[in-house]
Amino acid sequence: MKRPKRVKSNRERSQNPVWKILRPIVFGTLAGAVICTVLLLVLSLVLVAAKQLPQSLLQPITVLIAALGAFFAGYTAARMSGERGMLYGAGSALLLFGLLFLAGLTVSGESISAFMLTKGLIMVLTGAIAGILSVNKKSRRK
Repeated sequence: MKRPKRVKSNRERSQNPVWKILRPIVFGTLAGAVICTVLLLVLSLVLVAAKQLPQSLLQPITVLIAALGAFFAGYTAARMSGERGMLYGAGSALLLFGLLFLAGLTVSGESISAFMLTKGLIMVLTGAIAGILSVNKKSRRK
């Protein structure tokens, strides 16, 4: 006679080492994606209001937005984990870069280029720095 499968409790799930590592990275990436989305919406409103913006400014602005999203992703991931800030920050930023790269590949047919690799490197470094800052930040205790 087969035993029915037992549903794992939240406590058992939280003790899983893979989930313990992936949870901050995934949530940090989602937070960074939300920040990127909001900033890109603001940029689109500015572009509509300005009616004329030099084309050469678009790439640096998108890199800046991606870097801010990666910073927020790395900060959030490292803050959730509470340890190994550089690793969690860089991992979260790398996952965010992968999502942005796949979105660019599917929407605009963007391919791998030196600019794309530079953007990825900037994002990973920014995420790692944010992770270090997050872990080293002193928490307030009352």
